[in-house]
Amino acid sequence: MTTSKQQKIVTISPEQILDGAPMQQEGGGVRDLKLVYPETGLGAQTLCMGLVEIDPGHASPMHRHNCEETYYVLDGQGELELEGERYPLVAGGCSLQRPNETHRVHNTGDKTLRLLVIGGVMLVPLWPKWPTETPYEVFEGSTKNAAA
Repeated sequence: MTTSKQQKIVTISPEQILDGAPMQQEGGGVRDLKLVYPETGLGAQTLCMGLVEIDPGHASPMHRHNCEETYYVLDGQGELELEGERYPLVAGGCSLQRPNETHRVHNTGDKTLRLLVIGGVMLVPLWPKWPTETPYEVFEGSTKNAAA
């Protein structure tokens, strides 16, 4: 961890990256790593950043949140399912999901799809239930707030 003169955390090292963000699924297949999140100590006020890894043949759970979100495809290929339509995702490409659009990502390739995910701060703490207690409304999968 590297700090400035004011003792604010400025950088984190790979071992400080946390897993278990909302898209992560039990038993593997989808990993959701926290990079710029409150839990990692980087006190960003207007955005968060994570890394989502989706194994071949898997998809993130269908979900939505009340902020804009972008995906930058680091490696692999897949499809973004957004409001019932599918759009290609390829290495070097990116996407934009607007607030409250229902979406998920499918890995359609033969290697791990790696997405750098940057989203706006989700102002859920101002509303105790958004409709869930977390910033995400997850509609499927093994995420703790997924619908039964």
